Amino acid sequence: MSGSEDISYSEISFLTFQAVVEVIIICFAGFWSAKTGLLNSSIQKNVSLLNVDLFTPCLIFSKLAPSLSFKKLIDIFVIPIFYAVSTGISYICSRFMSNFLGLNSAESDYVTAMAVFGNSNSLPVSLTLALAYTLPDLDWDDLNGEDSPDKIASRGILYLLVFQQLGQVLRWSWGYNTLLRKRDPIELRAYGDDPVVGSLTQNQTQNRGDIIDEAGIHGAGIHGAGIHGTGIRGTRDLDHDIGHNGSPFDEEASSLLDARSLRNNGVNIVPYENTSVNTNTNSDSNLNLNKMNDRTTSEMINDGFNGNDISSIDMQSREHKNYSTIEIFSTIIFKFKNAMNPPLYAMLFSVIVASITPLQKAFFEDNGFIQNTLSLAIQQLGSVSIPLILIVLGSNLAPATDIPPSSPRYKSIVFGSLVSRMILPSLFLLPLIALCVKYLPISVLDDPIFLIVAFILTISPPAIQLSQICQLNEIYQMEMAGVLFWGYVILTLPTTIIIVVASLEVLKYV
Repeated sequence: MSGSEDISYSEISFLTFQAVVEVIIICFAGFWSAKTGLLNSSIQKNVSLLNVDLFTPCLIFSKLAPSLSFKKLIDIFVIPIFYAVSTGISYICSRFMSNFLGLNSAESDYVTAMAVFGNSNSLPVSLTLALAYTLPDLDWDDLNGEDSPDKIASRGILYLLVFQQLGQVLRWSWGYNTLLRKRDPIELRAYGDDPVVGSLTQNQTQNRGDIIDEAGIHGAGIHGAGIHGTGIRGTRDLDHDIGHNGSPFDEEASSLLDARSLRNNGVNIVPYENTSVNTNTNSDSNLNLNKMNDRTTSEMINDGFNGNDISSIDMQSREHKNYSTIEIFSTIIFKFKNAMNPPLYAMLFSVIVASITPLQKAFFEDNGFIQNTLSLAIQQLGSVSIPLILIVLGSNLAPATDIPPSSPRYKSIVFGSLVSRMILPSLFLLPLIALCVKYLPISVLDDPIFLIVAFILTISPPAIQLSQICQLNEIYQMEMAGVLFWGYVILTLPTTIIIVVASLEVLKYV
């Protein structure tokens, strides 16, 4: 970055200030829309789904496909490592702040969720695009003078996309099922080693198991070695009703029920008061089954076990193997489809188009029919994504009027969340990133926009999606509104200016 010394700190700060104020103005439009009733909760969710499923994939494709290559994909292996390190440091900082503030277990988990799940979508994407077209001297030396603001923006989006998908997986597993899980009001307000909470949680778990077992007894109609499918469905539906507000993200409960169903396969499940009677019945059934097996074996030997029987068994064995192979492939396809989402599909299609040179030229260089129709249409749809993201972001900053009141330790929770997310981790991560850029011979670390993206991610506020999880699990909703207000409205502007100036200062010495 040879020309970075020609621009003063005040000019850099002013350019950054303009980019951030542009984002804030659009967010304020969303806030106003929510306050006046134009965007209620249901409309916000529908707009978010429309953006994620349509406009954002178009943005990703239009930015990545023109300049993406396999080499760039190989170079970004450092991003998962960066994600793991930043998550670990944020976790440690959150636990330190929770102990320092004397928060209980539920409050500590909430602060941890705010700390480890930063915003890697709406605000960082908007800032990265604004800075890519605003700040001077962000060209990457590896491109030998062929860099441009469009290419800089596309690389920034690629880095953010990988980081974002890693965060999504952890957010909807560890975050939803553990850190921000639905809790009893007594557990939320218990401090210290309160035996009531432990007893309550244990009793609820036991009751949950008894209810599931009882549903399996009366609904399943399981006798001997037979299991009726209706019983299994009934058990899962019951768990869906009593667990985590009926949310489809309750993977832990589903896994528990699947394991229970497999373990009970072939086992006689009966009410506890009738265990002795049915145990004897089961023993008799097993004895009769053994006798039948012995008799069948002897009869086959005495009657002559002909070749047709052997062929039939071999054919059944082959059919079973073929069926198992189909099952394996079906499972792989099912898991792949579950792991994918529209932004990832857009990235996959971008890789395909970028890998086939004639196709890439048809989309972005030949100025033919495809470029002037399909490609332009995708670009137009993608241009809607960022304003819509910011509108939804602003609408989320207006808390609903029907949420429960805040907890007695509201201020401590909000303060601990913001410090653990936006201040403490940066004290460790920013010097570490600077040292890696200077001393590690990894080409992507020399990309100026990568450094800016890494710095922005380090100090970005908590993810907006956490408010959705809090709504689903009915936990700390007022605290979530406070964290969003202070994080986005108050702290984003000064921290972004400081972080951009710091990143450009680091680039002078690498």
